[in-house]
Amino acid sequence: MLLLGGCSGKPLRNVEIDPPTRGLLHYLQQDQMTNVSDRGYKVIVAEEEEKSAQSGREIGLELQVLDPSGVPVERFTEDMTKLMHLIVVSADLSTFSHVHPVHEGQGKFKVKLSFPHGGRFLLISEFMPDDVGLTVYKKWITVGGEEPASEKLTVSESMQTVVAGVEVTLTAMPDVQEIKAGEMAMLNFTLKDAATGKPIKLEPFLGTAGHCVILDESATQYLHVHAVSGMSSGSSSSVMFHTQFPKAGLYKLWGQFQYQGKVLVVPFVIKV
Repeated sequence: MLLLGGCSGKPLRNVEIDPPTRGLLHYLQQDQMTNVSDRGYKVIVAEEEEKSAQSGREIGLELQVLDPSGVPVERFTEDMTKLMHLIVVSADLSTFSHVHPVHEGQGKFKVKLSFPHGGRFLLISEFMPDDVGLTVYKKWITVGGEEPASEKLTVSESMQTVVAGVEVTLTAMPDVQEIKAGEMAMLNFTLKDAATGKPIKLEPFLGTAGHCVILDESATQYLHVHAVSGMSSGSSSSVMFHTQFPKAGLYKLWGQFQYQGKVLVVPFVIKV
């Protein structure tokens, strides 16, 4: 059974950073997406299919976007080539997906999802309604089916990994081990062919060189940043992101890049 309900426990929190108006930091932030609140908008989630939703089976969901007065939203503006971005993660952050529901009109979006197991999942929808700017709404759902043993989040043993034959190395400024809450951090992903060690040529992904989704251990702190224009290059396979972690703790990062027509999802866990 798919249980549709609101968030429970501590309230989810978005991070909004006042952008600087001059200097290097201003340049670095020009193309960044600073997350904002839900602005009073809501996304009602309903299951399309009459059968009970179970893990391991494709599930059709309808997302109804309502404005602060409860009226369906009629107009949306594209953000990074899409009208809606939907991030789906399991409660223990072991599974991740980034999909794009199809707009059906009258504030309704439809999407089909396949959940790998039962348990709680967080749906994070991002959209730009009524010319009010970027809006982020988060909702927990519970999917029926066997739940795996919860995996405790731990810092990645290495800041280098291989995904689909591509070697990916994460470096940062300051160093990964020295990143502090509330301070600017530059995250740099370097991608090479794992067999030859040669740089690969990335392709644009959703209007930029890469995306990076970030959640803390409890999934209350959420960030979604885009590659810094002018400091990320597909030819050199180096993609840089600027961000600021709101509080100390463990964070999981999912870098997303497109190579040879496929999207690479590269996870790392760091301690701030």
